[in-house]
Amino acid sequence: MWRRQAQQRADACDVVVVGAGLVGAAAAARLAREGLDTAVLEAQTIAGGATGRSAGMALTGLAGHYNWAVAAYGRQKAQEAWALTVEGRQRLVEAAGRLMVPVEHTGSLALAVEEAEVDALKESAALLHEDGFDAWFGPSDPLGRGFHAALRQPDDVTVDAAALARALLASSAVTVHERTPVVELEPDRGGVRVWAQGRTVLCSAVLLAINGYAPLFSAYFAGKVAPVRSLALVTPPLDAVVLKQPCSADYGYAYCRQLPDRRLWLGGWRRPRSHPHPQPFPLGGGREEDEEGDVVQERLAGFASRYFPEVDLHTVSHSPGETGLAPQTAGLWSGGSREVSVSRSSGVMGLAPDGLPLVGVLPDLPRAYFAVGLGGRGLAWAFVVAERLVELMLHDADPGLFSAVRLG
Repeated sequence: MWRRQAQQRADACDVVVVGAGLVGAAAAARLAREGLDTAVLEAQTIAGGATGRSAGMALTGLAGHYNWAVAAYGRQKAQEAWALTVEGRQRLVEAAGRLMVPVEHTGSLALAVEEAEVDALKESAALLHEDGFDAWFGPSDPLGRGFHAALRQPDDVTVDAAALARALLASSAVTVHERTPVVELEPDRGGVRVWAQGRTVLCSAVLLAINGYAPLFSAYFAGKVAPVRSLALVTPPLDAVVLKQPCSADYGYAYCRQLPDRRLWLGGWRRPRSHPHPQPFPLGGGREEDEEGDVVQERLAGFASRYFPEVDLHTVSHSPGETGLAPQTAGLWSGGSREVSVSRSSGVMGLAPDGLPLVGVLPDLPRAYFAVGLGGRGLAWAFVVAERLVELMLHDADPGLFSAVRLG
């Protein structure tokens, strides 16, 4: 029915990028620099998905600690993965500098919530030093909040990721169509016809930068990208600075950062029940029974009340339709003698079975390329993943570590 109602005239361009998050924006900007007529189709608004829900933390490595990565991938592959996030973080800093988007060079802390995680951080720090990464282990809690130990990575940064995505697109010769969900792709005249809501586009190639929504778009991604529920809670401005740098904790399942206006951002994502510690990904590609959203919320509330008692969580209403860190009240925090409203944001991120991004081509549509499955460290991956995606499209270059061929 929707096709019959589509416009008879189709727009045309060289390349369509589906998704206006940071990966899509970086890829579109690169294509425009190459002289290609590029259009971006976004189902929501620019940075309306995972990029906009991000706390702006560009952190080295994956959510799992380095000792886990060495055991899971082998030493060389783990080292390469960490090095690519360092490269991606640096590219982000350079792009933000060109576009006058502020970057805070804060460093970051990984915090242990139990004695077993202390051992993981200590081992990780030793391995990181041996492999040439700058990281420091401390056997106590630098925050004085009840954590058991910390690993500091001094070169990590924070940035307004949504502002960076908007700046990338605004500075490039790119046409952006917001609130234009893509419904279907089909081969047409050696290229691709993109069917979208209220619009059709004929192009030579399509780049899919849709992360956790990939399985909803194509059956090819079933078993390759798992949509993983994430949740963020943001308080109104606190009276004092309680965090000077962003932190991750509990094997990477919890994140916290105090924003420049002193709002406290706390985020978490669900983990497979059969893998509670220490690995954050269901290795081997098996289908896992994941935690429901209310369990994620319960764990995040427990984390907040234990480590940030000055803003104990009082109650949060369930509002799964709410996206973005909007001003709507979604709950209450009790801060001393007063109660303050909290913004709640839930969403989806994409996770491959081995926790690494996927870059490749849809087998049934050879001019449709994709970069998905960026997990919980998308800001550090974004620019290198976008580069590999564009190089694959333009020059048939091997995506290397990110190649989707590894999953069959």
